[in-house]
Amino acid sequence: MRITVVFRYVTSLLFKLSLFFLIPAFYSLFTGDGLFFDYLYPILLCLSVFLVGIQFKKEELNIKESILSVVLIWFLFPALSALLYMETGAIPNFFDAYFESVSGFTTTGASILTDIESLPKSVLLWRSLTHWIGGIGFVVFSLSILPAFGTGGAQLMRFEASKAVEEKVLPKVKKVARAILIVYLSLTILEIVLLKLCGLSFYEAVNHTFATVATGGFSTKNGSVGEFNSFSVEMVITIFMILGSINLSLYYRAFKRKSLKSFFSYYEVKTYLIIIFLSTLFVTFMLFEDGVYSDVVTAFRYGFFQVVTAASTTGFASTDYSTWPSSVLALLMILALIGATAGSTAGGLKQFRFIVMIKTMYRELYKTAHPTLVYRVALGNRLLDVSVLNTIWAFISLYFITTIIFGFIISLSGYDLITSFSASIACITSLGPGLGKVGPAGNFSFFSDFDKFLLSLEMILGRLEIFSILTLLLPSFWKD
Repeated sequence: MRITVVFRYVTSLLFKLSLFFLIPAFYSLFTGDGLFFDYLYPILLCLSVFLVGIQFKKEELNIKESILSVVLIWFLFPALSALLYMETGAIPNFFDAYFESVSGFTTTGASILTDIESLPKSVLLWRSLTHWIGGIGFVVFSLSILPAFGTGGAQLMRFEASKAVEEKVLPKVKKVARAILIVYLSLTILEIVLLKLCGLSFYEAVNHTFATVATGGFSTKNGSVGEFNSFSVEMVITIFMILGSINLSLYYRAFKRKSLKSFFSYYEVKTYLIIIFLSTLFVTFMLFEDGVYSDVVTAFRYGFFQVVTAASTTGFASTDYSTWPSSVLALLMILALIGATAGSTAGGLKQFRFIVMIKTMYRELYKTAHPTLVYRVALGNRLLDVSVLNTIWAFISLYFITTIIFGFIISLSGYDLITSFSASIACITSLGPGLGKVGPAGNFSFFSDFDKFLLSLEMILGRLEIFSILTLLLPSFWKD
């Protein structure tokens, strides 16, 4: 392991990322909140470390060094953001500030803030921007580094990349990343325009767009999206939560082919949309049947929004759903666990793993009745070999084990089971709000500093597909 090479790469990327602080800095000048220089300090800090880093020889990173570099960045950049929150006085406690920063960059949307609207607008802009940076950062990381490393979702990413090469649509990783960035920017600009047309101010439109396309969930309002009380705003955000939770490379593929057929026929997209459709029907029926809402239209309005925000692991709230029927709340948690499609900004297990899980279980049940049966599992039109299936099932097992362990540890602090385990689920899936004390009407501020750090770690574990971090604990990882 060449630590100097890693140091040069990490300091270089941290400096480049720190330039995003200029956006809230100039907005601070515009609003005159007096925080302009506070945004420059992180840039100067990163610049000073970067000047040390460039003294080392520039060399190409190998796979292990790439993974270590990415993991370090996902831990260090939130720390830099936490220092900003502390410097501005928005969040004085480091563990609170780090939790809020990690929640932003991992697009989780969980918050320790009790009065969001009291913060300076430039700070809230940075808070929303962390979603946008983290969203595109994870997708590019998934498509460029994970395939080479060969863990977690890597097999699928390699599967997608090889398919793209065969189609001669996106022949290189850099072109994949560039195409995804174009799609990401296009969705961002389009949603800002639509939200502005729906009556939101430019500031509110930008903040909520950053949180939507990244499927993050941070809002500038204490009551989240529900505070606008606008059906049109809710529908625009709902549509873009769906768009942001679909494999971003598919948009480019559809554009190159001048056809949406391959987009909607893609196996993950079909399954994802069917799940949303059926879940919306169920939730709408339950909300109307239980008398939560007196008419079907209103039940559909709030039901559809919360189904999508759960399935896309965004975490917005258009109403306080904590009083909804238990069956509906359970479904929302299940949707968050399943998650959206691979190659998107959403969290959760991802649809391809869910599909493999269902197919494997069905074939094993069928094999019980027919012992001599030899079966294969396919995704789309491709058969998966045993090594891929083993990795997928290993990930699923580790995902649930991690969720249970963190939920158990949190419960040791004396919190009730619903709060403890829903907080664990909300963090590992990047959902944000959970149930109980961490529901839509609550937040994570009551947790101890130790618990907040644990949940911050769980957010990063879930975001980076668990394997890439836990692999660092293996002694063999550090050997040449």
